Amino acid sequence: MEYQVEGENISAEEVTQNQGWQTVGARRVSAESRGADPNAAASLSASRGDKPSGAALKSKIIRASRMPVLPKEDTIIIIRPRGGLNISKIGAPAVADAILAAAYISPDELSQDTLCPNLQQHIMVASNPRRENADRYSRLKQMRISGNIHEICAYETAPHSTCKGVIRGIPLQDDPATLAGKIVNQKNPLALARKRIAQTETVIIAFDGHRVPNFVRYGTLLLKCSLYRKQVDICHACGRLGHRADVCPTPSDVVCRGCGLLNPDEQHQCTPICKFCGGPHLTAGKECAHRFKTPYVVRRRRFERARQQEELPPPSIIRFSDSQASSNTSPRGSRRSRPRNRSMSRRGSTSRSAPRSRPSSPSPARLSSRGRSTSRTRSGLSNRPRSNTPSAGKGKSYLTWADRARGDQA
Repeated sequence: MEYQVEGENISAEEVTQNQGWQTVGARRVSAESRGADPNAAASLSASRGDKPSGAALKSKIIRASRMPVLPKEDTIIIIRPRGGLNISKIGAPAVADAILAAAYISPDELSQDTLCPNLQQHIMVASNPRRENADRYSRLKQMRISGNIHEICAYETAPHSTCKGVIRGIPLQDDPATLAGKIVNQKNPLALARKRIAQTETVIIAFDGHRVPNFVRYGTLLLKCSLYRKQVDICHACGRLGHRADVCPTPSDVVCRGCGLLNPDEQHQCTPICKFCGGPHLTAGKECAHRFKTPYVVRRRRFERARQQEELPPPSIIRFSDSQASSNTSPRGSRRSRPRNRSMSRRGSTSRSAPRSRPSSPSPARLSSRGRSTSRTRSGLSNRPRSNTPSAGKGKSYLTWADRARGDQA
């Protein structure tokens, strides 16, 4: 029995064990080349060669530097290995073992500790709920890896549900103890800690909550406080984005921050173009306004506002509900006003029918009663103390309490 299938005839030499999948790959490439569009290939190559924009590059670096979610109650310690230590090449497990050995923490005390590498920033992050372990991590100065000693800079980060503010113009001669005494006191109830930025006159203050006060008392001085904004990490040693110079793994492999040239010489001159904003300055320089990250407090407020707007109904639904409510309330008002209209109409009908049965001229008794009522009210309002005798109208007395008391005494 013979079967006919669609395909191409091949020779006997092609069907060998040594050929394997080579013929299949060749035929697939030839088939794709026959049906491919040359313009599409050119556009694809051009799109691959295009560089990302400044916003896309910044977002890419921030996403790569983002850490996983750690327990909020834990203490976070940042460990920055120096001396050109490359965590990616050595391996995160080897670096973690060296850190634990340098901290002298027993295996029984490591049940709740977490060490997480950040390969973009070239740092290690330690998370633990115990205060003793946190102090040991923060006191680290060096560690040994493969017989080589590497320096370490470790520090504790601000706790969860805090924000940072910045005050400027603080004298350099004020030591940390003076800063703590003038900032972290009863005058600033939300201030938790302070830290000077290197050898500058700028001091960072950590506040409790998610709101930075507008002013801060520095001793007896009232200074303006602004929200602290982190910058995108830029290495001044190699010129690359994502890490700082103290943890640079390749300080000898330099990239020009102005034009991107690899390993430029000392006489190199170029027209700088910022990768973030495209301005005529170095990438992430002091002139660049796009070098700052969006603070968490701002992102949190934006998220809350967006969620509130999603919970509110659209304006069309609000107008429809208002019109429906007005239509529902109008029949009630008409129902309530109907008895009044009916009573008024009834009163009007009685007043209209009354003159038909009565004579056209009013009776003398009605005139006298009207006259008495008018004179009675006027005399009661204006000459009430003078009336010592009861009125002859309906037997009511307009004597005051003093007149009655005098009459009883008489």
